[in-house]
Amino acid sequence: MKSLKYLILSLLVIGMMSCSGEGGTTTGDASTTEIDSSRMVSFKGRSIDLTPYVEGFPYSGFTPFYAAGKLYYMKSGATTDLLELDLDGDTDLTKGKKVSDIDYSTRNVWSIRYNKNDKQLYWTGDEKNDEIINLTRLNPETGEVTKLTDVPYIFGYRWNDTGDKVAYIARLGDKANRLGELRILDLKTDEETKVIQDKAEMRYTWGTPSWQPNGKGLVVTALKDADRSFGNIVYIDLESKTQRLVTDASKRRSFPGIFKEWLDDYTFMYVSNEDGFSNIYSYNLATEESSQLTKFTTDLGTSEVITIDGEKYMFATTSSPIETQIYLLELPSGNVVMQKQSDASLGVYDSDGNKMLVSAGSNASMFRIDEMTVTKDGIASETKVDVPQALKDKIYKATPERITYPTFDTDPETGEPRELHAYLYKPENPLPAEDQIVMIQSFYGGGNSFSTRYQILADAGIYVLSPSPRGSRGFGKDFAALNDKDLGGNEIIDVFYAAKYISEKLNIPPENIGVFGGSHGGYATMRCLTFPGEINGNPVEFDWGFGLSHAGFSDIIHFYENCNIPDWVTLEAGDPKTEADKLNDRSPLYHADKMKGHLLLTHGTNDSRVPIEGSTMMADSLKKYNKPVKLVKFEGQGHGIKGLENTVVFYQTWFDFLEEVTSGELKN
Repeated sequence: MKSLKYLILSLLVIGMMSCSGEGGTTTGDASTTEIDSSRMVSFKGRSIDLTPYVEGFPYSGFTPFYAAGKLYYMKSGATTDLLELDLDGDTDLTKGKKVSDIDYSTRNVWSIRYNKNDKQLYWTGDEKNDEIINLTRLNPETGEVTKLTDVPYIFGYRWNDTGDKVAYIARLGDKANRLGELRILDLKTDEETKVIQDKAEMRYTWGTPSWQPNGKGLVVTALKDADRSFGNIVYIDLESKTQRLVTDASKRRSFPGIFKEWLDDYTFMYVSNEDGFSNIYSYNLATEESSQLTKFTTDLGTSEVITIDGEKYMFATTSSPIETQIYLLELPSGNVVMQKQSDASLGVYDSDGNKMLVSAGSNASMFRIDEMTVTKDGIASETKVDVPQALKDKIYKATPERITYPTFDTDPETGEPRELHAYLYKPENPLPAEDQIVMIQSFYGGGNSFSTRYQILADAGIYVLSPSPRGSRGFGKDFAALNDKDLGGNEIIDVFYAAKYISEKLNIPPENIGVFGGSHGGYATMRCLTFPGEINGNPVEFDWGFGLSHAGFSDIIHFYENCNIPDWVTLEAGDPKTEADKLNDRSPLYHADKMKGHLLLTHGTNDSRVPIEGSTMMADSLKKYNKPVKLVKFEGQGHGIKGLENTVVFYQTWFDFLEEVTSGELKN
């Protein structure tokens, strides 16, 4: 089973685009890349060539399948194309064959899978970046595309062992009136069966259904009272069309993840963080007994059932923003057979026997696909796809340094001031001392993963601080839950303390320090600049110089009423029905008069996750108070920015804004 971080889309993807390389496992010669003047931006007297960043590696969405013998992936340029390569052949990404006429920059495509029964690709996605998510099938031989369902949203899907039926969870309706429904589609006849609807007290939710090997039922994920902190698993009997709760609904856990592979006809495995960290459990439907197979004290990263000498084992990693450990576990006991450390964050794409195709990357290494051969004695690894060294030389412009900084409160485990994790990305060629700038990511930072954006900013001489404020993933359930019902509260103070710390560490004044983020991070950016000075009895001040918010929401209740993830709002912020005053007070829109610094708002006009009104209302309000703000709309774009031209425009917008701010030219 893949880690949730590989199943959940990044909220803001502005990519590692176009391609160069050398040899069979890389792509062309980056040293021959010509400078395109339309890819140049200027900042503080220096020119930054975006070409290697936006065109140097245009590939993403890698999905290799042993059963198909193919590697499928996206290539971005004037359009975004779906390509395939033979796994056993030359893996030069420039030689991929186009398998569809669709421009994938115009739509969302999630969870591509290969069905070995009919030799076709399936995914959930939309048709115009509007997050009306349905199941689609593609014949890679003919390019024929078929939309298989017609519902407002699909949470997850999976076919049975024979591959002729697909089960999916449809979300119908909206807000409190929505329904979740398990449906089964016969892929031979196109006949659809509505199996069962959920109930208000146990709502079906995001997750992949898992078929019982004998075909008698499925297990799916559900939320108690639509509360994301009470994830559960429900067994659905297909003959009686009844459901049975198999987890303890009184225990707090995030979305549990269910493995495709079962230990036998009645025993499935799942991932839960009910003991404080993500661990692997098994449940027997016949005996109704649950067993905890692992007792990690760092969250489970990626995991996959593999076969060695005819016996099943679990390949697993524990992964935090700080380190990754690899384990080989016996099944069903969970006993550790092997353990070793990895410098990279790993994610399993696919497996065949004791072989796996694995992504490997870190904050200092952009991308690699390795094939791992696992035995009880060790792991042999061969690189199948890599980024060429010539391109690395062009785009690796920052050195990450792990730091910890104190925040305002006490860690209950140590009794000492709480220390938070962060990475400081130091430019190899910083700006002169008097012009130096720090940009702080407001949320979703601190990860051990490569960021093209950080490297572009470093190329401009800018420092980036990427912290993990409370509520961040990777440090266990308790830390991730510290901001539940406290959106805009203590996690924002953590960002203020990051700014105060880095200002002193680098001796850079507050007016040259800004904050940026997308989605939740866009909200957090606006919240930082409009912070009222005290929250939860904790005062904090910082004279921010600027903020850059993408796809953010400024009014929490408006967001709740118009977004497609209202349960996220109730978990993170509270219930608009009973806590409206608190939610309004936490909304940047109602503190626009207090804004410090300069604000850039960017937003896609077709965003269904966070409607663009979150930015337009904020811009209008700030103008009434004569606050310096700029709003840039991206026509036809959804929650993220897609396509080469849009990506270049996005970065040009950022640097133009930063140039205006630092030169004092930006006026309301």
